[in-house]
Amino acid sequence: MTPFLERYCALLDDAEAFREALARPLNVVVWANPLRGDPEATGARIRQRCPEAVPVPWAPHTWRLPPDATPGRWPEFLLGALHVQEEAALWAAPLLDARPGERVFDLCAAPGNKTAQLAIAMQDRGLLWAADRSAGRIITLRRALERLGVTCAATLRMDAAEAPTLPGGFDRVMADVPCSCEGTTRKPEGRRVGESAEGRAFLVREQTRILHRGLALLRPGGTLVYATCTYAPEENEGVLDTVPADLAAIEPITPPPGLRVRPGLAAFEGRAFRPDTANAARLWPQDNDTGGFFVARLRRL
Repeated sequence: MTPFLERYCALLDDAEAFREALARPLNVVVWANPLRGDPEATGARIRQRCPEAVPVPWAPHTWRLPPDATPGRWPEFLLGALHVQEEAALWAAPLLDARPGERVFDLCAAPGNKTAQLAIAMQDRGLLWAADRSAGRIITLRRALERLGVTCAATLRMDAAEAPTLPGGFDRVMADVPCSCEGTTRKPEGRRVGESAEGRAFLVREQTRILHRGLALLRPGGTLVYATCTYAPEENEGVLDTVPADLAAIEPITPPPGLRVRPGLAAFEGRAFRPDTANAARLWPQDNDTGGFFVARLRRL
């Protein structure tokens, strides 16, 4: 294990299981897209192409495939009937609870996984803005949404921290912010080196800007989901701790049956966080055989 991950063993009572999970290759996970066909029929084709496929116990119409599976080459993928997404990241979009006809903003949308999940939850009806500041990533985002049959989303190239609002505000905002990606090291293309202190500080500044802008975009009573794929408390609880208590509350969240999560940290390296950071959820790789992830749901007051 690299030193930048070893620092988290002190947070765990099963540090050896954490190390062992990081040493294993990650399963490939796919979900059936109801905008392009019947999920049950798609599931049957998935099992035909990969008899080793097993259902993800907590996510409907979703299957785990062996690490060497290549569903991106299947006709069902090319036609948009299924999509590939890391399992740990699957819960963030359902947690936002987007509904048909609402106004939803996905602030850091590329490559489009959560945007597509939000559109499906909205039954492809409503206003869904999907933004990214990279021209190349916007192209990837548009291609994914087109392949999956999403029509309610408008893609915008912009800095999420400077995103415009609408009169009356948005009902829901997704802020899956850029991060140090420590939770992706089990992927073949995952990060293998830690961030420098300067790099971490830069990320925290950007994450804080995006979170505060996302809250400003919401109508009173609106919901924001903050998410990262890193273990770093500086980028997770530490960023949430910058939100004034009278601006937004971090809500308790209940994971679906079959998904094990652990609460957010109360403190790290001598810094105490606002008490409701404990309502956030941490997904550690040893708990569900996934990557690492962090998610919190905030309500604008």
